[in-house]
Amino acid sequence: MKNIVLKRKPLGNKRFAWKQKEFILSTFSCQAEDMDLAIKNLKEAGFNLVELGWATHEQAWTASDMCEKHGLDLVFQDMSLFGGTMDDFNIKPRPEEEIRKVAEEIKKRKHTIGYYVWDEPYVDEQFAEARRQSDILLKYDPEALMFTVFLPSYNPEPTWENGQYAARFEEYVKRLDPPVLSFDFYPYGDCCEIYPGFMYDEEKQLDDSVMWLDLSLAKKLAEKYDLPFWFYYQSESGLYNSQKLTFPMIQVGMYIAVMYGAKGLQNYQAADRYNKGNLIQWSGEKGPYFEETKNAHRIFKNLGNTLMALNSKLVYHSDDVVPYGPHAEIYKGMDDSIADSKILCGTLPKRTSVGELEDEYGNRYLMIVNRDVEKELDTTLPMQEAFRVYEVSKQTGAQELVADSATELNVSLQPGEGMLLRIQPVAQEASLISYEL
Repeated sequence: MKNIVLKRKPLGNKRFAWKQKEFILSTFSCQAEDMDLAIKNLKEAGFNLVELGWATHEQAWTASDMCEKHGLDLVFQDMSLFGGTMDDFNIKPRPEEEIRKVAEEIKKRKHTIGYYVWDEPYVDEQFAEARRQSDILLKYDPEALMFTVFLPSYNPEPTWENGQYAARFEEYVKRLDPPVLSFDFYPYGDCCEIYPGFMYDEEKQLDDSVMWLDLSLAKKLAEKYDLPFWFYYQSESGLYNSQKLTFPMIQVGMYIAVMYGAKGLQNYQAADRYNKGNLIQWSGEKGPYFEETKNAHRIFKNLGNTLMALNSKLVYHSDDVVPYGPHAEIYKGMDDSIADSKILCGTLPKRTSVGELEDEYGNRYLMIVNRDVEKELDTTLPMQEAFRVYEVSKQTGAQELVADSATELNVSLQPGEGMLLRIQPVAQEASLISYEL
């Protein structure tokens, strides 16, 4: 069978020198009694980036030193010198001279590759100061990543219910013109009680989450402004009064994100005093989900080279996705339907979602996700005609021929798991595709 190597391009905003060349597996913050051990273990777990949000002065420079030592890339923040959060109002602009001194020190460091400029800005004053600081840092360190992240719709002011969220998210993209489009959504809990009466329900799982609206909007904005999409998924138990967090509940957030075209999976949060030690304990030692996370990262590293070459075209779900309360009406038409597909037909089984992706050469892929975090999915999905089917191996990242001519897909997935398939018309010559920069 013919092997074809296709070129893929680095991704990123055209106004920046920084470009994304590999799939991102990152974590927010890093705090531990033994920072050296914590960062060593983060690297062993397969993280290739630490985003140092909310960092104190001592934490910031210790983290940078340890990341340099262990060869783990870091997006730097020192809240005593620059940066901000969604809670910062009555903003006094930071002096350019202070910001210049930070940039001139950081650009000497090989693995400290950028700056965590602002966490969840959403009002005009925050947009203005975040952009000003970003431009100053860029002036003195022009190769660096200027990172910011937008907030989810369950925060105080811009919500779907008051009609402000979509416009404010797009205003953020326009005003900050960021190198990547990143946002977060942590669905296991009461969403800060912004939506009265809402609480994650173990029976409904993610069926009624407002996350589906936010993800659909983020996907559309990333496409419109040609930005890589990164997504913070929840790995912290106890967040927003969440009572339970199994590993499939964590893992499903990762597969859902790549189904929407994400090029970065951002863990919130692996090493922090508040995360109850799921991945890295406060001591810096490995936590109970360390091996599962390491294995998941190995899989996404293997899939990542292909995922970096793909653009999201369609996302559709089984009909049990009905966002909470009034959001169900808002959600109508935001995602796609299986009726829009030219590959699959019929209806999807309970808690099944599909993302259709495509490379720049027209090669088509399916990311099929079992959203159920408790039950396995063992089913067949009918196709509109006979196709040749390849699976992108989770063990190697290489494509493997599954069926030379099939009219249905055999799907077997563990709770919260997904699979990446390439779908080829049988009239075309069989070939195995790989990608390189």
